[in-house]
Amino acid sequence: MRRMYTKTANAMARIGALSHEDIEPIFRRFFVTILKREHVLRILDIYTIEGYKIVFRFASLLLCFCHAYMTPEEFETKEKFWDGVKRVSHSDDFMFDVLLKQSYGFNGKKYRSRRSFPRRKFIRKVMNYNEVWAEEFCTNRVISISEKPLGYVQGNIPILLAKKASERLSLAEFLPLAYKSTKLELIYSSDVDGRSLDMFYKKCSRAKHTITLIEVLNSDAVIGMFATETWHKSNKVYGDGNCVLFRLKPNPICFHWSPIGGVHSGDNNDDSIETEAIFKHFMVGKDNFLSMGSNENGSSGLRLNADLSRGSSAKARGFDNDPLAGSDMADFDVGLVEVYHLLREMDGKAIDKEEDIWKGMFD
Repeated sequence: MRRMYTKTANAMARIGALSHEDIEPIFRRFFVTILKREHVLRILDIYTIEGYKIVFRFASLLLCFCHAYMTPEEFETKEKFWDGVKRVSHSDDFMFDVLLKQSYGFNGKKYRSRRSFPRRKFIRKVMNYNEVWAEEFCTNRVISISEKPLGYVQGNIPILLAKKASERLSLAEFLPLAYKSTKLELIYSSDVDGRSLDMFYKKCSRAKHTITLIEVLNSDAVIGMFATETWHKSNKVYGDGNCVLFRLKPNPICFHWSPIGGVHSGDNNDDSIETEAIFKHFMVGKDNFLSMGSNENGSSGLRLNADLSRGSSAKARGFDNDPLAGSDMADFDVGLVEVYHLLREMDGKAIDKEEDIWKGMFD
């Protein structure tokens, strides 16, 4: 970068966007957060055949191109810089095909015989150098995909219960693997939309996968649940085994449903059928309450009443959870309630519209 596009490299260096850890959108996220989905897939196709050289070729020219169309305000911080790159690359004037050809030296008429981009031998030297640097300065701790906090979309209603990155990091760890690369959008807040189940159902009517966060009054606890179906009134139980109960703070912990301990297929007596029904009591939506998880004594893993002012939590079959608000708070007063639905990080589209959230991603 410094040799080929000096001005762009210097501008990035001034705001700290050129260090090892700050070029994550390119080398760790593989352009996912800054390019359109179809463009990411094109680069992935080339990468599969050619290898890592396409990343250096295209990334350097992309940054130089975006530099020319970015505003001075977008060079104030590295966060604003990457937002600026995304703004340019998602604009109607962005010509991906032309830029891709130029990254291989095409000047409009022919390909240049002398390539300005690093050859493989040079790239291997750079990689070897970085490996030596990593052995000296990096820890042996394995970083998994769950260690990246969920992103969020800031709308007209300010988010409160999931504002901190540490809280969104815990949420990312709680979610099933398929939903970790998503971001949150607030669709219901009891402070703004009113405290009633009817409004709760209305605001959730178009959202299939949601995270509900509940503030427990007279404590510092925030608890919640991840739902895999649209919350609605029904005489039937709905949802599936991907539902999750959790405590966000203090001491974050989640409880995934597990089929272990359920009824065996050979058990056909009335008690076993009743136990099986309780065991698969995922989501319940009624006029006077909603809940997730259930037990033989009628208690729920997490339940809210009709005006969302009172809640309760007890151990539920299948989830095998602790009382979420604390062992001494089976029933509690409810403060703020927020509901978020999930957007795909790659293109910002809601995952609720597709049965398979990755459907169409690799067509």
